[in-house]
Amino acid sequence: MDSLTDSVLENLPFEIMGIKTGLPVPQARTYRNFLEALIQNCAVAMFVIDRCHRVIYWNQSCERLTGIQASEMIGTTNQWMAFYDHQRPCLSDVLLEGQKDKCGQYYGDFSDSVLASNGLHAEGWYPDLGGKKRYIIFDAVPILNEAGELVAVTETLQDVTDKKLLEEEREGLVQELRDALAKIRILRGLIPICCSCKKIRDDKGYWNKLEYYLEAHTEAEFTHGVCPECEKKMFPDFL
Repeated sequence: MDSLTDSVLENLPFEIMGIKTGLPVPQARTYRNFLEALIQNCAVAMFVIDRCHRVIYWNQSCERLTGIQASEMIGTTNQWMAFYDHQRPCLSDVLLEGQKDKCGQYYGDFSDSVLASNGLHAEGWYPDLGGKKRYIIFDAVPILNEAGELVAVTETLQDVTDKKLLEEEREGLVQELRDALAKIRILRGLIPICCSCKKIRDDKGYWNKLEYYLEAHTEAEFTHGVCPECEKKMFPDFL
């Protein structure tokens, strides 16, 4: 916030929110400092833009997550630079412009906010956010003044990369299991087999050798050898 003038800072919470508090200057300053401390010390990364898309808050968690200092962002419309390699709207910009129908152009996974009225939700992978590949959840929420006018938008960022990697690993294992189960063919029911030659009768009435039948109805394959007992019967002169 260093780039904003002291006079603007002095009135930020009241000017933006459209509130006339009537508080004495010392109390108003104390109230302003309290609000700023709430935002700055929030464990969730957060920034706020005004109705002109200018960044007015960029908290410490947002600095740590993105690697960009507040002094580089406050008073600019460069919030996109933290996330993208080209200029495009952030979720808060989309909400500010009332362009919810265009979310699909910018986000693969988006929806209305579950908890915040009139808010937007989006998430996805970002290859180089703060020097790392991260999976980020965004939530943008409108700020209205007493007249119900949209005067600012907050946007929060949650890094859930570790959780997402575990989910994707679990989904991969589940899919592998499904693929393996799909390849397993199980024989069930009564199978007619000759008590003498051990051939099996198929559903068309033909008698097949045991190994042919099993290969046709399972994923099993046979190799042939001779057991010791049969060796004595078949090759008595060589043993």
